[in-house]
Amino acid sequence: MGAHAYPVGIGSLLDSCLDRAAGQPGAAAIWRVWEDAVGAQIARRAQPVRLRRHTLVIAVSSAPWMQELHFLKPVIRRELNMRLGSAVVADLFFVLTEGEERASTAPEHGTPPQRCPPPPRNPDLASLPAALRHSFADLLAAWQRRSGT
Repeated sequence: MGAHAYPVGIGSLLDSCLDRAAGQPGAAAIWRVWEDAVGAQIARRAQPVRLRRHTLVIAVSSAPWMQELHFLKPVIRRELNMRLGSAVVADLFFVLTEGEERASTAPEHGTPPQRCPPPPRNPDLASLPAALRHSFADLLAAWQRRSGT
């Protein structure tokens, strides 16, 4: 008889699927540790978008913040990799979104939210630069291929 299957938490299954979609082990955890690694002030103005060949693409809300984050690259990379437990992120690439700053997602007691955010709406994606929209389209297509939907 084959190996026994044991119940597995949905979080670990999603992480595994997201890691495969991103093409790199540990990639899914970036979004969970982001605010803790960079702090609420930066997290309101910059969000990870994609990991490609150890380069993390980060959408930034304004040019001044993009410049500031450029100077903080070594610190951000070190804090992320420390929380991820390995050198998942080798470089950071910033893209300007000229969007609104987002509210902090962390509850007051410090634990991250447990539910998934709603999917983006077309107007949300339409406001992104073309290169970022294409990245989202590629990610969605890969997710749909792998999930069979």
